[in-house]
Amino acid sequence: MNVKQRNHRLRGGGTLIMGGLLGLMSLIGSANTPAKAASVVTPLPPNAYYAVQDGQLADLTATGMTAAHPLDRTTPTTWTATAQTDVPTATGQTNRYLYISSAQDGVQGWTAATNLRAGRTYQTTAPQAVKARNYVVVKSFKAAPVPTRKVYRLVGQRRAMHWQARASLQRDKTYRVTQRRTYYQAGKAYTYLRVTSGKTTGWVWQADLKRGTAYNVAHHQAAIKTKLQKYLNSVTKDGTAAVAFYNLTPVKGSRAAKAPHAAVYRQGKLAVNARGNHVTTSASTYKLYIAAYLMHLKQRHRFSWTHANRAGMTRMIVKSANDYPVSVLQRHGRTSINHWVTSQGYYGHPFSATRASRTTANSLVRVLKDLQLGQQAFTNQQDRAFILSLMKRQVYRRGIPTGVARADKGTVVRDKVGFLNDNNGDAGIVTLPNGQRYILAVLTWGRGQHGFSGYPRIARIAEHVQKIVY
Repeated sequence: MNVKQRNHRLRGGGTLIMGGLLGLMSLIGSANTPAKAASVVTPLPPNAYYAVQDGQLADLTATGMTAAHPLDRTTPTTWTATAQTDVPTATGQTNRYLYISSAQDGVQGWTAATNLRAGRTYQTTAPQAVKARNYVVVKSFKAAPVPTRKVYRLVGQRRAMHWQARASLQRDKTYRVTQRRTYYQAGKAYTYLRVTSGKTTGWVWQADLKRGTAYNVAHHQAAIKTKLQKYLNSVTKDGTAAVAFYNLTPVKGSRAAKAPHAAVYRQGKLAVNARGNHVTTSASTYKLYIAAYLMHLKQRHRFSWTHANRAGMTRMIVKSANDYPVSVLQRHGRTSINHWVTSQGYYGHPFSATRASRTTANSLVRVLKDLQLGQQAFTNQQDRAFILSLMKRQVYRRGIPTGVARADKGTVVRDKVGFLNDNNGDAGIVTLPNGQRYILAVLTWGRGQHGFSGYPRIARIAEHVQKIVY
């Protein structure tokens, strides 16, 4: 029954049917006695309301009111008011009632005006196209009474919408915005943006996003590793080289540590090697194992920094002299030292009385990592500082130090070289001027190398590694 039909039934020759109003008063509990005067039902232009408190929804008939159901049992929605009536009470006052219909399911009836507040709810405007732009998730979400922090699907017609969550917002994703629309809830307007990110599409509250493009740390790490791996594969494919790379966290407080995307360089996240486990002649790089073993003995109170030991360590590292490490091997035995080296996770059995010492590029990176991080045998800070100072002073600088200086002037290298017959190797800890740090081990052989002829090759490899990663 429409409003005009209801008004016609309520008016008989211009006189309002009192029985209907008395029934209405009885239903809503306005008074316990009949009103002294009847009020008139007045048509209204359609106005939007939403329920703010519990109340009764009722039907008005010519003979009285019949209850429909309580408002709080209806689906939250916008109600459209199209008529009003003022019902007198026994005390001479009046209560206003509105005739309303639900946008959600078309339910109609009368309810007290005090149960409603002007405004729309659970409704949206039509989507409007906007210039396509990239957005990212805000650093901190705001509290709101509307759906937030997720990508939603809107279901239904604009006059009666509801939400379905599709996916949580991800801080490492870029959301492409192409549309916007207004959503109303409890009389307030909220802007929602239509987003696309990969296979995810839907609507997001505008306050959850800001302009920008996400920097995907994992994606950039993977890209760097892929490029570096391809390069290392190319320089080792002929079987005459092995290379291992391990990135360290930047120096605390440095420009690199404070850079916007410093997380890309989290320790070990860019580690790559090519033929890293290939066993080859170590030449004098084995002296890193001797230094580690002596620091192990010092932990056991079986070694101390006598003048002779300090001088011997200095000759061994700075000038790569052999007398001191050979004396250590003879004094403690190759079998015992091999056993300890293996227990540390380094290359097992590097030392033999019948062949040259052996190693792998990965094993050299491991021992340098322990030295840099103060792990295993290198827990004493003063001992570490002494050994690293010797490595910074070592005199053979044509390999890694030369290459990385060409990549970035001012780069500092603490390294240990090895050269024997056609074997040239270099393993070091590299620190860039901006505070970035990494460990690199390059072992080469063959190709008619002799003396130091392989070091220009090592320098080229080191230069390109640094340019690729940093």
